[in-house]
Amino acid sequence: MSLHQTFLRQPVLRIIGWPILWRLLLILAVIEAIFLAEEFTGLLQLALRLDGPASVIGQMLIFRMPAIFDLALAFGLLIAVYFAVGEARDNGELVVLATAGIPWWRVVTLVLGIGLTGGLLSLLNAGYLLPMAKFSERVTVAELRKDYVLNRIQTPDDKTALQTIEDTTFVSTPPKDGGPNRNGNLFVFQPDVNGFWRAATSRNWQINAEDSDRHIIALQNLVVHDVPLAPPSTPAFMNRYEVSAADFTFDMSKVIPDVDRERSAAERFLMVSQDQTRRITNIATRALMVPLAGLLALAALVAARSTLTRLLALPLAGVLMLSIDVASRATVVGWINALPEQAIALLSVLLYLAPPLLFLAFKKEALMKPAARDL
Repeated sequence: MSLHQTFLRQPVLRIIGWPILWRLLLILAVIEAIFLAEEFTGLLQLALRLDGPASVIGQMLIFRMPAIFDLALAFGLLIAVYFAVGEARDNGELVVLATAGIPWWRVVTLVLGIGLTGGLLSLLNAGYLLPMAKFSERVTVAELRKDYVLNRIQTPDDKTALQTIEDTTFVSTPPKDGGPNRNGNLFVFQPDVNGFWRAATSRNWQINAEDSDRHIIALQNLVVHDVPLAPPSTPAFMNRYEVSAADFTFDMSKVIPDVDRERSAAERFLMVSQDQTRRITNIATRALMVPLAGLLALAALVAARSTLTRLLALPLAGVLMLSIDVASRATVVGWINALPEQAIALLSVLLYLAPPLLFLAFKKEALMKPAARDL
């Protein structure tokens, strides 16, 4: 039997390890589902307003998932450890382990190992997945708005549409039923062309894309009228001429702002550098909240000896977890300019994990005994 198979069949892992993991996955799935269900309505409205395809809603939901993962992971582990270890404890399985010579600290180290693994996932999520999701969501929405404006310009409709591009105003009328003019008639007005204002009508027109941003409005059967802006004292004249084809080149950036593909500070991947020290600190302390949650769940089981305290232990552990996170994060941030990075990392781990570990070490074998037997 390989070392890997031996590890997977360890009694501690089989009795409390796998139940913790299965409960954790279920809790994460439920929390994410609730969060995404709440986000769905707003994303659906956005997609309908911008005529986006149904697939964009699925993309946006995926982009929103990392935002709730960190907090869901910590609370999920708190709940999973509390009920999985509590069930094994009440059923006497931990007593059997203790009788077989497995000490209490094996339970603690297993939960701590799961928590540290979850903390690493939290670090990767906040440092890489979340920035990528924020950037992708912003670019997707910007592209959706850009495509919506372009479709409004060139897609036939049953209403008269007006759009101004670089001081040139275009007014398109609805197309004739079954007529050759797919886009109907187009009225073009330019307020100042070499001292003339120019009005033109096109009975056949379309928009051709040179690239993702540059487009050409191709005008067919064009009738143009030029009138001087400042007519002389003699009666004003008007030039009228017809051309078979003309075009007007424009950039979509003149209609709607360009899609900014430069990553903001929150959209950049986590890098170990001096200018990201505060961000690294915030992400690392949030990751430390995951193993803290697992240890607090064990501490809550040990501290809860009566029926009433067992009912209150889990919510109080959640409040304590958030309180420790807020206080510890504020303390660690204050160390940024006063201590080297290695010292900050070590002190942060001690600040988060030392108190529950000391409490569990003080109680020792009480963790292995069912609550009803420790009166």
